[in-house]
Amino acid sequence: MVATRSVAVPPYATIAPGTSLRAYLLKNFFELHRKMYENRPIHWPLASDKKTFVAWITIHRWHALTLRNLLANHLHPLKQRLEGQLVDLRAARHGTDVKTTRAAEKQLPKLEKLLAELLDFIAQVGACAEQGPPPAEPKGTGRDQDAPYVPDLDDGVMINSSALWPLLLPHWKDPKKWFKELCEAKGRKDYDWSHLAVRYFPERVDGKCQTDPSLAVAHGCFWKYHPARAYAWELRLQDEIAPDFTIDEQWGGDPKAGPTDSNAARKRYLAEHAQEAREAREKEHKRRDRKRAKLQGELGEGEADDEAELGDERDDEEGDDD
Repeated sequence: MVATRSVAVPPYATIAPGTSLRAYLLKNFFELHRKMYENRPIHWPLASDKKTFVAWITIHRWHALTLRNLLANHLHPLKQRLEGQLVDLRAARHGTDVKTTRAAEKQLPKLEKLLAELLDFIAQVGACAEQGPPPAEPKGTGRDQDAPYVPDLDDGVMINSSALWPLLLPHWKDPKKWFKELCEAKGRKDYDWSHLAVRYFPERVDGKCQTDPSLAVAHGCFWKYHPARAYAWELRLQDEIAPDFTIDEQWGGDPKAGPTDSNAARKRYLAEHAQEAREAREKEHKRRDRKRAKLQGELGEGEADDEAELGDERDDEEGDDD
């Protein structure tokens, strides 16, 4: 008998044979992952233009300082190492050893290109982290104001990735298209419900919140712009959730100019629109009465059905006795 030893085969070896894990992650993994997650991937490759430098980040580990940490802990130290190597090569190029000089002459242009690519990558990461991405098209619509990148999982993969489109473009083209749609906000491609939209387009989103209650709810200004509806919904939710339930919001601003939170807005509404508030309470009481009556009716029908079934069973038993 010949003894054999099983050898574990790394998963990438069957998907991309003849390559290393590093090469697989750089060139092959994302496309497979993107398709597997139906173009909503959770692992994102932030990459330089020629994919020489790639940082993989999982969206569930994102936070407001992720890009800054990438710069401070990885990209800037790498930049310093490359600059140090360039200093050494330039010194070696002027040395007396012919072999060393030729090697330095050969390596110098390559390293200069690497450093140039890295510097461009650092600039793009910094811009996305602190101001936001540029317009998707040279003369296209861009953001209204600068804002740091603060991802929000409630916005979803599409919106969060759109603000990083320059960093994702080498591997993934769609975020660029999504950012263009976010900027233009046309028709069904209007994403002003998102937290990212209000960071880049605060006035546009605020204007829509004043006319669209659903957007006002999404952005925490329901009481600010629609106090009558907010009060009516509060009454209803006090029946469905808890008797002391309140819709709590805080939008800030100058207290002299008006309420800065839901408590102040509620107090003002009840004082200035007492009759309207009274009618809202009466309407809610009627709704609850209808709800109770319907529930009692359904219970009554259920009891009647139970009694009918019991009667059928009795008839069957009497038939058996006969």
